[in-house]
Amino acid sequence: MFRPNRLKRLLREKRPARGAWLFMGSPAVTEALAPLGFDALIIDHEHSPGGLETAIHQMRAMAGTGTTVLARLSDNHPAPVRHLLDAGAEGLLAANLDSADAADRLVRATRYPPHGIRGAHYTVSRAAGWGAWSWEVAEFGEAETLTIGLIESVKGVDAIPDMAKVPGLDMLFIGPLDLSISAGVPGQYDAPAFKAVLDAAERRILEAGLALGGTTLPGLSAEMMFDRGYGFVTLGADVTFLRRGAGLALGQPG
Repeated sequence: MFRPNRLKRLLREKRPARGAWLFMGSPAVTEALAPLGFDALIIDHEHSPGGLETAIHQMRAMAGTGTTVLARLSDNHPAPVRHLLDAGAEGLLAANLDSADAADRLVRATRYPPHGIRGAHYTVSRAAGWGAWSWEVAEFGEAETLTIGLIESVKGVDAIPDMAKVPGLDMLFIGPLDLSISAGVPGQYDAPAFKAVLDAAERRILEAGLALGGTTLPGLSAEMMFDRGYGFVTLGADVTFLRRGAGLALGQPG
């Protein structure tokens, strides 16, 4: 049946939420991770091999766990937004959001008219139980959908105050690797240039009243990030969990 968005509820209640990335395009791996207690899992559609049908199998693997189903888009074109939401994604992350216009296009793609351009396919969509929950999705679907933009460039950091004015944008999530590249210090998370732009991004997102999301970094644990005001923190990814576990089994340093 149509269900409330667990992650959105936690953010609304100012309770810390934890998640992980799914890069392997594997329903079996998703099925193994989903019951462990993550508040949300993110199906990656920017750097991963999986397509829409694979994503549906991953969503089925999460069914019954209460874990919020998120998906990352490579852009905010309306077609993949519509496909993933109609398939059952409960929230979307758009890569490299860097302007108010981009934020507005993203939000409009997730909303039905008159507030957006999403087609009203809830009479037959998987997200609506193939039509069984049409009324629930029509009435509550938009309110339960999480709309998230990734901040991955200095331009994006500069645009945060303007993007935050776009109604319907729920969260800005900081992507540290691309942001460090944009700042001229690739992967150097201790570099003053990266710390300065990270601090500016965090401050502007919190000042704007949006939920702040991010991923753990060396020397920056989830608990430390929650203390800094983050509402949603990813703890790793399926492939990194697998490699780390295998390395430990082989006696290699973590």
